[in-house]
Amino acid sequence: MSIRIPVTRGPNRRLNTFVFGLALLLCFAATMQAQCPAIDPEAPPKPPSPNATGEELLPENGHLSNTTYTSDYFGFAFDLPIAAQGHLIMLPLMPERQHALLALGFETATRAGTITITAIEPRPGLEAPTPQQQQQEFNNWASSGSPQPGRTLRYPIPDYMLRTTGRFYSSVRHKGENYAALYSARIKNYNLKILVASNDQDFLRKSKHALAAAHFYCTQDDGTLTSMDGKPVKPEGDPYMGPTVPTSLAAEAIKDKPALENIPLGGVSDGVYRNPDLGLQYELPKGWDVSQAEANDDPPRDATALREHEFLHACSKTLLRIVQNGPADAAHQATRPTIILRALDPSCLAMRIPSSLTDKNAVDNISASLEVLSEFGEIGSDELVSISDRLFMVFHGTIASRASTEALSERLSQVIYATLHHEVLFVWSLMAPTSSDLNAMPTTGITLDGAQPINLRASLTAKGSP
Repeated sequence: MSIRIPVTRGPNRRLNTFVFGLALLLCFAATMQAQCPAIDPEAPPKPPSPNATGEELLPENGHLSNTTYTSDYFGFAFDLPIAAQGHLIMLPLMPERQHALLALGFETATRAGTITITAIEPRPGLEAPTPQQQQQEFNNWASSGSPQPGRTLRYPIPDYMLRTTGRFYSSVRHKGENYAALYSARIKNYNLKILVASNDQDFLRKSKHALAAAHFYCTQDDGTLTSMDGKPVKPEGDPYMGPTVPTSLAAEAIKDKPALENIPLGGVSDGVYRNPDLGLQYELPKGWDVSQAEANDDPPRDATALREHEFLHACSKTLLRIVQNGPADAAHQATRPTIILRALDPSCLAMRIPSSLTDKNAVDNISASLEVLSEFGEIGSDELVSISDRLFMVFHGTIASRASTEALSERLSQVIYATLHHEVLFVWSLMAPTSSDLNAMPTTGITLDGAQPINLRASLTAKGSP
């Protein structure tokens, strides 16, 4: 099933202040519970096994269909109050120790609503045991020998074998016609929060009924789920990793900065940018100059924006920035037509690249991801095209540009071309003050692995937004 993600950065603006103010105030009242089967203390425990996918199971691991969501890590599932298709929201990177599992939203002329699921890691010392710790506990248990009748165990039963009660707590607050309901639980010592905010009574009712009928499952060491009576559970839908890059993957990238080592910079000589390691040659347009100034040289001060900035630059490199000949002073440079060439590592950025002209779901995901990484501006539309027998993604929109002497940002028209080559996503961002300036910008001179030069505008008319 194809699930399209709309290009949006977060919850509806009209609900933002109300929702996040209430999140700090909501208390709880018990609503539901479930209990996994008790484990026979006389039976030897199963040693921990690797995840079924061979990879570490993350808090964001789940399954999503158009009508259901299942958390593989926390072991619960419920029917969605609105269809996933067309209602998924892309969120910014989460702060350290916080995880985003799901975000849905809708908006009409008079009604809007969101449902978001997040999890906060336990305090240091209260974490669920790692597979290595589980293995050590199993080894300790095994070394004590099988318990005999009346014999006291030398080691306690490992904590990971004990199935605790899963339970949601809830509370509702409202201000005028805006309502917010917070459902919370402590699972694996994580604080799990499901926040429903809306001024639409039908959406609120459906959300309440869906969560009241939620299923709780027993999580297994290999990442699979079982019912309370031990029967295997197959989640509906496709694997899903949440509305943003999983927190641990982003943190690892920010720490290791893989792009510094894996993406060679290349250089310009005789009017041609060459990067033989990546198989790219790009002839600079006549009348254009290399700009030494980088967009967004100064890191953002806002903590969320700074984290996104660090993540993007840990997983990508700006290979080239050129501007059309014109005034050399800084006051005018920001408004001159500009082309920025970047190289992105899709695996580092957790991007799934489309494989065919019909893979609309993938290009929508990348569109939303680029917009959250604010250096790419606001994207209004996207499409997949074949240019010189290569698959290109094309994004149309606007981007803010602020000259050093101006107090307000100017909106530039922008078109972005992106194609995968040697496991690197090449991204050309073309920006100009007006759509007519954008359409007049040169798009030729790209050569990949010595093939015929590519004209990016072939079979395509750039649709820059004013």
